[in-house]
Amino acid sequence: MLKTIKDMLEALEINDIQYCHWKSNEHLEPALNGDTDLDMLFLPEQRSIVDKVLNECGLKRFRSTPLMQYNAIEDYIGFDIETNKIWHLHTHYRMTLGEKHLKGYTVNPWGYKLLENRKKYDKRIYTTSYEDELILLLVRNSLKIRWRDYSKKIGKDDLAEIDWLLKKVDLDTISVRVMTYLNQESAKEVMKLITTNLTHKKQFLKLQKKLRQELAIYTGYTREYSWYKRTKREFYWAIGAVIRHGGLNSNKPNRRISPSGGCVITFLGCDGAGKSTTIEYVKKELSKKIDVKTIYLGSGDGSSSFLRKPMKLVAKRVGGKGLGHSVEEEFKKHKDDMSHISLKARLYSLAKVIWADVLANEKKKKLKEITKARNNGMVVLVDRYPQTEIAGYSDGPLISKYLANGKGFLYRKANKELNIYQLAYKNPPDLTIKLMVPTNIAIERKPEMTEQEIENKKEAVMKMNPSKNSVVIDTSVEMNESLGKVMNEIWKII
Repeated sequence: MLKTIKDMLEALEINDIQYCHWKSNEHLEPALNGDTDLDMLFLPEQRSIVDKVLNECGLKRFRSTPLMQYNAIEDYIGFDIETNKIWHLHTHYRMTLGEKHLKGYTVNPWGYKLLENRKKYDKRIYTTSYEDELILLLVRNSLKIRWRDYSKKIGKDDLAEIDWLLKKVDLDTISVRVMTYLNQESAKEVMKLITTNLTHKKQFLKLQKKLRQELAIYTGYTREYSWYKRTKREFYWAIGAVIRHGGLNSNKPNRRISPSGGCVITFLGCDGAGKSTTIEYVKKELSKKIDVKTIYLGSGDGSSSFLRKPMKLVAKRVGGKGLGHSVEEEFKKHKDDMSHISLKARLYSLAKVIWADVLANEKKKKLKEITKARNNGMVVLVDRYPQTEIAGYSDGPLISKYLANGKGFLYRKANKELNIYQLAYKNPPDLTIKLMVPTNIAIERKPEMTEQEIENKKEAVMKMNPSKNSVVIDTSVEMNESLGKVMNEIWKII
């Protein structure tokens, strides 16, 4: 069991909060280890104290996007620093069930009955009684069936759960207990299913028909509106799945967001500091439960605009390490007589102006994307960030030297570039994480870099302050340790 889950359960008990884990108890252990979701039922009148206790335990409440919200169900997400795990808690204040993407029935009395009959599992967590859970499982499975499911077999997981419960229930007890939930006709169908060899979903149809009649009082949807809402939600869910699994970088959330709004975390670091590895890990972990967008704001091997892609290919072929430095030295040497400047140097300078202009426009567009995603409630992870502290280096302005001209074409381009870079400071990130390693380790990881290049990059990173919240994390330690520190800092601001 995760320590944070253990602490939460102890806090619930200390505060005399009535609860029970009400479904899928057959695989409760993975849920207690943070590998699957926890589904816990609470008394609606205790919601305020539940919110307070969960907040004190470090959990954060998230809000499902409108088309993914269900009545009386809320989302809490926790972070376990010992294991670097994100885990998910669904709080249920009413018994809401029904078809997938709809859950059209909210049966208020059932929640109180479940809590009355709860039991303590392994002296650690309260769960529903086996009898109550089996009744609910059969009811839930019958209400979930749609016309396209009639010919389908019951899923392996459902069969395993039913078999597990059948081995633990007392049939005499369940025959009495089912009458406290359902009328005689529905209860009779439940008992038939319990004594039947279940293989296909169509075996639940008789119970479904009885339940729809009996539970009609607990839904506010007409059949036509139910179909419309379910279809709309299912389409929305499918689009979200395509975006997530297809690696698409949407600016709109499709699962859940924080009520406090979105946030932007930017990652800076010298070569060899493990920036790419860290961002990839953070995205993978947070994306399990939260809508995350990643964006690259550098000029190197990351994503680039359509216009700059061919320019990058040309630069790799005709450019070379030290070319820019040699051109600058040539201009300094012949600053009093520009007629001696070589054609190669002139072409390079022109190309640099074009490159800087395209790059600045690209950054401006990406900054707008970041703002849109944050305003929509997403967590945005930014690789590198524009800065104005150091011109011509480390994501700083590239043609600022032309500002001294005071007028002319090159001056206007340089001024436009500077204005775009300054935009990054007007709407800064919520957190800047600076990943640093000793120079000798950075060279071991990036042998193509010189010691001086590493030192210059580290100095530039330490000078950059795009946001008020900034932390420096040593990534030369054990990977799990550094990733844990990064995740902990991010969790503070989400």
